[in-house]
Amino acid sequence: MRSDDEVQAGHQDAAQHVERELDLKRDQGVALKSTLDDLGLWATIKRFPKAVLVCQLVCIAAAADGYQLQLNGNIIANQGFINKIGFPDAEGVYTLHADYTALWGCMQSLGQLVGMLLLNPISDKVGRKMTMYILWAILCGSLIIESTVNDWKMWTGAKLLAGIGIGSLQATLPVYVTEWSPVNIRGANILAYGLWNNVGKFFAPLALYIVQQSNNVTNYKVPILTQWGFLAVMLPIFLWLPETPYYYAERDEDEKGRATLRRVNGNVEGYDIEEEYAIIKNTMLEERREMEDLGLSNHNFKQLIGSYVECLKGTNARRTFASALPACAQQLTGLAFLGTYASLFFKQSGFSNPFLITTIFTVIAVGTYIITMLTSDYFGRRRIVLVSVIVATVCMLVVGILGIFKQTPQLKNLLIFVGCVWDFFNIALGGLGWSFIGEISSQKLRVRTAGIAAALSVIFGLIFNTSVPIMINVDGANWGYNTGWLFLGTGVCVSILVYFYVPEPSQRNSAEMDEMYEKRVPAWRMRKYVTDVQRMQQRNISSAPMA
Repeated sequence: MRSDDEVQAGHQDAAQHVERELDLKRDQGVALKSTLDDLGLWATIKRFPKAVLVCQLVCIAAAADGYQLQLNGNIIANQGFINKIGFPDAEGVYTLHADYTALWGCMQSLGQLVGMLLLNPISDKVGRKMTMYILWAILCGSLIIESTVNDWKMWTGAKLLAGIGIGSLQATLPVYVTEWSPVNIRGANILAYGLWNNVGKFFAPLALYIVQQSNNVTNYKVPILTQWGFLAVMLPIFLWLPETPYYYAERDEDEKGRATLRRVNGNVEGYDIEEEYAIIKNTMLEERREMEDLGLSNHNFKQLIGSYVECLKGTNARRTFASALPACAQQLTGLAFLGTYASLFFKQSGFSNPFLITTIFTVIAVGTYIITMLTSDYFGRRRIVLVSVIVATVCMLVVGILGIFKQTPQLKNLLIFVGCVWDFFNIALGGLGWSFIGEISSQKLRVRTAGIAAALSVIFGLIFNTSVPIMINVDGANWGYNTGWLFLGTGVCVSILVYFYVPEPSQRNSAEMDEMYEKRVPAWRMRKYVTDVQRMQQRNISSAPMA
């Protein structure tokens, strides 16, 4: 047995080794920012085609996430599903109990919370790629139950399992994209996650609409079985995708790190594998030294819990809060109201074809993502988020006002228009929210921060997915339009918080974000702030010998 002194000496030797490595990197003049980070959007895409392909392929998996979430939120309005899962009333007409619809939303959100927090540490231990295999298997299990569902209890279990798989996917994929994407198009690549997510959401109400237009309008099984198609596409993608160099750098498997970097970017003109991997390693060593100083190295369960606690302390707490705010803002400006349960709301409001309206919303969402993908790195993600949360909040005010008046065809048309405007800005808010989750956290705590930030969003989803069906259901509180007043209040509060706490991560890498948070630069000043990392890069460029 080793004595306590020997153990302590071992820790000190390890820490000194890390510091010697770090000092060596600095003596060699390795910068923390790549000279290729200043390329434009299209120049970067042309220079890094394989890295862009990797990011886009993994984002396709998000279509399964969007399809399943949207399908489950809208299939409860399908009469065939109601006849299978529901209960007959005094007149023999089958209906769904509001308590059960709330329970399904609750269990799915609870599952997402479990997937984001409890499965999240697995990503650091076994890698991003292996985590993808695990979440794929979980999603398969949920679809098996859905495909054979006989009562509300089985559907509840399926929702819990689906939530776990989706939660793990939502916490893993943005991190994977962040670690592979070139810095200057990182926003566009992460937004592709939201784009594909909404492509999936588009097909969900479309499948239900096609069933409604067919002779057998009660055939609810077909839309459920179509989910297998998305999983069939996901598996070969996961098999081909490489592990990220950041994962290998963290584990000191540097040869594997260089090899995976060479596999993706080896043929890029002007890309020096050794120099670019050294930037990754140097950033990792900087953050590792900070974690070693805190006594956190994630070697055991106690330190694993400690790493989560560290996300809620000091500057890391600010980063975690800022990471969570945009995604939470989407929930707090009415996502469950006009998004998840849109079909139920419009059906209760007297619209004859609620599926068609939600399909229109999803088409708008796809367009929104394409626009934000092309503009967010140029205009800045903070600016777009701030405008989006304000406009979405104003839309909730208009919906509440519309509920005061007697419903006429003209007012119903106005509601659809307001819903379309809300959808555009709320979707922009949500898509950029996942971008912030991957960008603002420190590299060392990125997976932990992503899990906590995404989980906070899911907690709000859990609250609203449980309560909103009761609010809008005629068998529940029957608030209808008045639900807009609730989200007006929450929207005003979150708009203020977004202004003061959400920074501008566009064109910034991990080292720059670390520096600005350490110097306590206010969030609203980060866009124009010149970092020491930038100055070092300029000095290196100026001192480089002319060819």
